Amino acid sequence: MRLFFTILSALFFFHITGCKKFLETKPSDFSVPEQYYSTEGELNDALAGCYASLAAIGTYGLYWSAFLPHADDLGYYNSTVSTANAMVYDNTPSDTYYEYAWRDFYYGITRVNYLLANVNRPVMDEQKRSAIKGEALFLRGFMYFQLVASWGDVPLILEPVEDSRKVNIPRTPAAAVYSQVLKDLKEAQTLVNTYEANGGPVHVSKTAVEAMLARVYLKMAGAPMNDVAKYTDARAWADSVIQSGTHSLNPSYSKVFINESEDLYDNTSKEVLWEVEFYGNNVGALRIGGRFVNYLSVTNNNAAIGNSYGRVGTTGYLYKLYNTADLRRDWNIAGFAYTNGVEIPKANTDIYTRGIGKWRRKYETVTPKNTDYGPTNFPVIRYSDVLLMFAEADNYLNGPTGRAYEAVNQVRRRAYGQPAGNTVSVVDALQLATAGNTGYDKTVRVIPVTLSG
Repeated sequence: MRLFFTILSALFFFHITGCKKFLETKPSDFSVPEQYYSTEGELNDALAGCYASLAAIGTYGLYWSAFLPHADDLGYYNSTVSTANAMVYDNTPSDTYYEYAWRDFYYGITRVNYLLANVNRPVMDEQKRSAIKGEALFLRGFMYFQLVASWGDVPLILEPVEDSRKVNIPRTPAAAVYSQVLKDLKEAQTLVNTYEANGGPVHVSKTAVEAMLARVYLKMAGAPMNDVAKYTDARAWADSVIQSGTHSLNPSYSKVFINESEDLYDNTSKEVLWEVEFYGNNVGALRIGGRFVNYLSVTNNNAAIGNSYGRVGTTGYLYKLYNTADLRRDWNIAGFAYTNGVEIPKANTDIYTRGIGKWRRKYETVTPKNTDYGPTNFPVIRYSDVLLMFAEADNYLNGPTGRAYEAVNQVRRRAYGQPAGNTVSVVDALQLATAGNTGYDKTVRVIPVTLSG
């Protein structure tokens, strides 16, 4: 008994003398918000984590970019495996595609909220701080836009969630969510850098924010919001990008997507305003390869070229939407199949078994090529999007104006292999392409494009 009390006394003494210092030692194996966000480098690391949420499997890594958008009459689920999923119009409560998309967008929003709550902590250059804050605001607005456009009323969370037990967060009406999206994007536009200052399309720039504002307003002008007054805003923001003179169309449509696989930024035309970046072959410490390209490429089992599952096929209906002289058709809809790593042309009559050719793993420069993951980036918004959004909004507001026609025909001239400076109409371009003419005809004729709201 005496020994027991001696040990107890010793433990008590240790508790009030030596143990106090031990318990107050800051943990070194993990970080908490109170310790983090203390330097410019930590803010940049946190921002990288926000961007990384868009490269997750539920977002542009696979589900949001490849699986969920293809439940339509332009593509089909090219697999003999009977699996309930969105692409076969068979959704179940256990569908992980939607679950992971929802989860990963909210993961990203949570990261942004923590960053914004602590962005003012470190001592640093104020212009750099503003750019970080602006990009974070944009990312939150963008992710909420994806959620509200897909689900309608969704929980609107704008502060860090510190109590994990508070999970029953009510949905916010869609109109209020859209309002917050616009608020975040407009503030971001005043804070982020220009495209030139960023040096590429991975970090959000002023024109990328303006283009996204045009897209949001155009969505609000249509169903289910049907707020047609928003056409005015959509036109204004798209026109702001056009008038900046920063961006133009790459003369080669296919080169836009080859660049994405080769990890090249087209800083000449700057057609891609913003893209989700993936990196490497998912081997090593930094594993942020994307899987969408593996599923959206022509079926192939040759490792040197790059394995592809070809899970999404194209339909005859999509093939027939293109004119025979439209260069985009045989790039987007591959006119070949792989046999032992060799491209075998498909017959002209075989238009029902073709795969997606927009992304082609043979252009990836990272080796060895991973079976499932690759470095191909995903272009979220391009200058061609801006031109077509401007044309749609302008036509609704003012009728088929010359500027609306010109915006459409910039896209179509490129599609028919015509130089950007040509003033030929779409019909002229079609005739020239069909006849093999080099396209020097400068005659301006009636542009046969019908626009509607």
